[in-house]
Parts: sequence; structure tokens; C-alpha cells
Amino acid sequence: MELSIEQALLKGIAAHEVGNLTVAESHYRQILKSQPIHPDANHNLGVLLIACNEAEQALPLFKAAITSNPTIFQFWLSYLSALSMINALEQAGSAYEEAKKQGFSDIELETLAASFNTPKAGEPPNLARQKRITTFSEKRSKLIEKKKRKKSKRLRASQSTPSKDEVKNLTIAYHDGRLAEAERIARSIIEAFPRHSFAWKVLSATLNDTGRRGEALAAIKNAINFDPKDHEAHANLAVLLADMGRLDEAITSHKRVIALKPGFAEGHYSLGNTLRELDRLDEAEISYRQAIRLRPNYAEAYNDIGNVKAAQGRLEEAEKNYALAIQSKPNYAAAHNNLGNALRKLGRLTEAASSLKQAISIDPDFVEAISNLADIFHYLNDSVAEINALQRIVRIDRENYGLRANVNLALHYFLKNEFSESINRLKAASDIHKKTAQTFANEKAYHRYVSNLLLWHEDNGLHPGANENLETLYVIGESHSLVSHQLPIQYQEKDFCCKAMLIKGCTQWALGNAYKNNYKIKFEKLFFEVPKFSEVLLTIGEIDCRIDFGVIKQKEKFPHKDLDEIIESTVEGFLYYIGKLNDDRHHNIIVQGVPCPNVDTVKYTNSQIDMLIKTIRIFNYQLKHKSLECGFKFLDVHKLTDRGDGFSNKIWHIDDIHLTQNGFLEAWRRFNF
Repeated sequence: MELSIEQALLKGIAAHEVGNLTVAESHYRQILKSQPIHPDANHNLGVLLIACNEAEQALPLFKAAITSNPTIFQFWLSYLSALSMINALEQAGSAYEEAKKQGFSDIELETLAASFNTPKAGEPPNLARQKRITTFSEKRSKLIEKKKRKKSKRLRASQSTPSKDEVKNLTIAYHDGRLAEAERIARSIIEAFPRHSFAWKVLSATLNDTGRRGEALAAIKNAINFDPKDHEAHANLAVLLADMGRLDEAITSHKRVIALKPGFAEGHYSLGNTLRELDRLDEAEISYRQAIRLRPNYAEAYNDIGNVKAAQGRLEEAEKNYALAIQSKPNYAAAHNNLGNALRKLGRLTEAASSLKQAISIDPDFVEAISNLADIFHYLNDSVAEINALQRIVRIDRENYGLRANVNLALHYFLKNEFSESINRLKAASDIHKKTAQTFANEKAYHRYVSNLLLWHEDNGLHPGANENLETLYVIGESHSLVSHQLPIQYQEKDFCCKAMLIKGCTQWALGNAYKNNYKIKFEKLFFEVPKFSEVLLTIGEIDCRIDFGVIKQKEKFPHKDLDEIIESTVEGFLYYIGKLNDDRHHNIIVQGVPCPNVDTVKYTNSQIDMLIKTIRIFNYQLKHKSLECGFKFLDVHKLTDRGDGFSNKIWHIDDIHLTQNGFLEAWRRFNF
């Protein structure tokens, strides 16, 4: 299998370290075939050639490394050393002046150059141990002496250092969280000793922690300029760039960390995190596994391999890696939380609840885990436990997760016919519409939808419990079921009051496929909770027909498949599942169709809208005819909402997706059986 650039570089360095120059050279040249300006490959190959007394061949390689990244001190030193070896004094003098233009001082060049010796064949290019040639031209030496005489006072000051107590106080202040004090001490040290890289490094961390990322970035770059071999400073730069969303730059910095210290497990782990943010999941996994090779019990790396596997839909593998993370670190709350989510998706809700409870026992204020546990309780149909969990979230984090929790509490009270309390919860969650994060999207939609439903009930004087003497029509489904709640209808010459039974996010595909999942668990609990021989309306299918989900996504993933066949398979699986369950219950089943789309046409292309209209039309045709073949009834809301071309007539929609209560009632009046 062909190696990635990163893998080839690491293998080249490893071979170089043990003196296997032929293999090292092969890996470096492999990189340069695909990336001729790769700075590390050029530099390391140049070092290898110098060790083999081939300085002239090394020169263009060092020059390429400098051209690609002129800020790396050691590239200039290697270049100057090679020029000195071949007695190219004029070029060496010019290169020396160019290095100074990059911000490197006379004293830096002299001191660092003197710390290297001529490399011997087989010595590694790894930057923590790498040695350099130090012979420089007489011209260069004279230039240094001249500059040193002019700046002797400043240079003496730059070579001095703060006291150990000052550095100790700075370290303690930062680690104790006394950020204002840490910033003051760091700036005081820098004022007296401008080249003190550690003070710059701590100042950067302090600035970042107080939200001043631009200043933090400048500070960490100063730390690196004054100590280019400090792998921790490069690591801090990489993390800061990633936090600022400059992910490609962060990747470059992460790789610099690894080049400086290949055995630094945290460097490989951090690289994996940034690659995962870029959705380069396979590469991220390679980095995580390299971190684990260097640190076998690296719990965080196992956890994030689990996250990679979960993102790829490989849930069993995700489960195994979360378990390894917990084995390495039993009190790792995040891993318990992630394991719970994986188990939920695998349909193992009781085990999922156990994992989430473990996460919460470790961290009682872990609101994400509490929210996930509330979600589990929803699908287990344990409304008491779900309400308790949601109320706990509101107490802990009212302004974030609490907003979402209040919306879900409003749903509960709406379905329990406690409309006043539902309204109160919606008011408590009104700030949710100020949130821009995608994690709030579903609850924002529910907030608008339920608010409109409650307003209609108030405007029409239809109070909860007013029709409790009527027979019940049970409406089981996703959010489309809510519009029916507490509405009176006539069916087969009888009066009914509708009772909505919500399964958030349920699809026909989820119910009709062969795998156990949370939607099936909830559906079966509701379906068997309804008394035998009841009237049951199923409102499931609209989510299967969205532009960004379900049938259309399946068609995009497998373009060779026929759209009609995908729809037919989805509908048949769903109806077969319902029929098998109903063998024992003997409910009178009515299947509701999917309304015409009412989406914002500005958000989508004409071809996307056309595909949506076509999909919903075929879906309704298949659903109607196959429902009737199964002996079920069919409520045709597609025909009700069609303006003639398959798009919504905008008469009966309450929003982009759902019917109004009047639309639901009109469907029953027009298509009564």
C-alpha cells in the first residue's frame, strides 16, 4: 500500500536514526516525487548527503527547504554549513545576510552554529538530535565581530535570564488559574529579557485563555522564533491555529512538532484531532494509532478512534474502542458518554442508559450525558425518568442545554394536555432562537411548531379534555402526529378525539429494516400500549423524503439504483413490519401520506426541488396502493396540499413541513372513508 507523505517522512527518519541511509534516502525521494518543495524531505535528504560528503548535491535541497519555509533556523544553518564546506565564501556571506532578514540575529547564528558538529554517516536528521557543520567563512566571522561590537550592551542583556523564582512564580500563577497575575509576570520578564521564550509561551497561553487569540498567536510565534526547537511551543501553535479554524496551517504545525520529536505521543494525537475536524478520518485514525503505539494506554486516543468509527457508521468497532478507553481510564466520563451513544444507535438502550449513568456518576454536572440519557428515556417510553432528567438539565445549565430541555418539557406537557405549563416552558426557552449552533436546530423548529399549535387551540377555544368523552383515535408518528392532538374528527360515522403519541425522528426505513434500533423499541412500546382493536393513524414517512436525508440521499449514494425501487423497498419494509406487529393487536390501521413540499426554493437548486417533488409523488403513490393491498386505509394529504405541479398550494401548511390543524381536519372531511 502506498504510504502517505507523513508516513513516508516518519519511516525515513526512523531509518536515518538507525543508520539505514539507503532506506531513508528512498523515503525522502518518494516524498519529493509528489511534493518537490516539501521542506522536511529536502532538508533531511540534504543532511544525509552531507554526511556522505556530497555537499554540492545537498545545496539545492537546502535552498528548496529555505524557499518553502524560510522561518526554520536549522534550514539556514545547514545551508550555511554546506556553503562553507565547498568554500563558497561569497554565497555564504550573502546567505548569512538573508538569514538575518528573516529575523535571526548575529548572536543566534553564532551560538547555534557553534552547538553543532559535522554529522557522521548514519546520524539521524531528527531535529532533537541532529548535528550540523559549524565551519563558516572568515568573511562571516568578521561580520559577526563587527555587529557584536556595535550591539555589545544589548547582546549582553539578551543573554541574561530571569531568576528561578520569577520563572517559578510565573508557572505557579498560570497553573493555579491566576491568569491576570500570570500575564503581569510574563510581561515583566519579557520587558527585561525580550528573548525569553518560556515567558512568551506562557503569555500566549494566558492570552488564549482570556479570549485574545490574535495576541496569543503573535506571542507563541515569538516563543518559536527565540527557541525554534521547542516542540511544545510548536504544539501550542498548532492547537491555537486549529481553535481559530485555520486547520491546514495547524496540520503543518502539528507535523513540525512530530519532526522535532517523533516520539511525542501528544503530537500525533493532536494531529489526529485536526485531521478529524477536516473529515480526513482514515488519516486521523493513523495518527491516533501512532499515539497509542508510543503510549499504549492512551485513553483519549482510543476514545477518538471510537469517534472516527462512529462517524463512519462502524458502531461495533466504535464500541470496542470506547471500551478500551474506559479500560485504560475507568473514570473517563466522556468515553462512557460516547459508549452510551454508540449503544443507543445499536438499539441496546438499557446498556446505553447504564453507560450514561456511569458518566453522570463521575461528573454529576455533565449536561451532555444527562441530555443523552433523557433521549434514551424517550425511546424507552419512560416519560417520568425523561422529565426528571430534563428538569435536572434546566437546573444545571439554563442558558444552553436548558433551553433545549425546556422545549422538550413543553412537548411533554402538550401531550399530557397541560397546555398552560407547555406555554410556560416555551416562554422559558424563547432565547433558543438567538442560538446559531446546529445543535439547537431541532428544538428551535419544535418551539415554533408547538407554539403555533397552542395558539390555534387558544384561538379556537378548543381546551384540553373537552372531548375526553369521545372514543380515541391514536396517532403514532414523528412530529406530524402533534398537529392531530386533541382534535375531534368523524370516522366511520363515529366521533373520535385524537391522541398524539410522539416518536422523535422516526422514519419508515428505521422501522422496516432488519436491525434493532431505538425507533423500533419506542414504536413497539406505543403500539402494544394501545388497547387491542383500536383505531390507529400512522404519520411516518415525511422524513424519508427530505432533500438531505432518506430516499434522495440513498439515490445519491447509489446512483445506479432506480428511485422507484428504493422507494418501493422502503415502503414495503415498513408496511410488512406494521402488518406483523398487528397480527396480535388487530388495530384498524390508517396510514397518512406525505404532504407536498413547502420548502424555501431559494435554498435549493431547481434540480433539487424537482427531485424532491418527484420523490414525494412516487412515495405517496406507492404508500397508498400498498397500504390498501395490506388492508389498511390511507389518508391522502398529498392531494390536499397539491397546487397542481406537486408543490404546496400554501393553504394548509403551518411551516415548511407540517400541516395546520385546519389542514388535518380538512383531510378527514375530504377523504373520510
